[in-house]
Amino acid sequence: MIRQGIMAKKKNGPKQTPPKARPPSRMAKPEEAWSLDLPVRLRLAIADAVVIFSRIDNAIIECIWVLEQADYKRRLQIAKEKAHENIKFVKGVVEEHLKLDIQPTWNALDKMRQERNLIAHGCWMVRYGGDSPGEKADPPEGMPHVLWHSKMLENGTDVVAEAFDYWKFKRFMDHAEVLLKTFRDFRDLAEKAIEEEEKRSRGLARPVPA
Repeated sequence: MIRQGIMAKKKNGPKQTPPKARPPSRMAKPEEAWSLDLPVRLRLAIADAVVIFSRIDNAIIECIWVLEQADYKRRLQIAKEKAHENIKFVKGVVEEHLKLDIQPTWNALDKMRQERNLIAHGCWMVRYGGDSPGEKADPPEGMPHVLWHSKMLENGTDVVAEAFDYWKFKRFMDHAEVLLKTFRDFRDLAEKAIEEEEKRSRGLARPVPA
């Protein structure tokens, strides 16, 4: 049985109080139809989200390559490292050496990774016959829903399918573009700073105008 609802955000750390009971999710209505035949618009939205987040991960890897001035063997090790370890390394450089506090950036990246995993690993379907604008359109385009068993099993018989309208994809892409630019800019700045430092060490840097 499919239920529809919004998943509660999981919090890390020990539980200090018993979790509050989540209100029952809305049952799917008989007049609603569900389809696993995804429209082209939804397929493209899923693909775009997965692709841009892969670019963010690649940019983070390249940041470490630059910071470490890594050789071929070390580059392979970094590329095979888990994503959270690479992020931890870059975060340490930013906070300990550059003395920058950009916690909102790390929070946004963590939140987006969770959403990316839902998009990439979830089972997608489209609901028709509901009251959302997409379902009332002529012709109807439906309301995308995503189901991920490891996160959305509600009890022994029911699972929760989360509504994921197209505006959520747009929000994801907008935030991802900002993060991608942030890490690419950081990579380029680090590369330039290291090059200037090497020139100074060899006495090749241009003198700073008085």
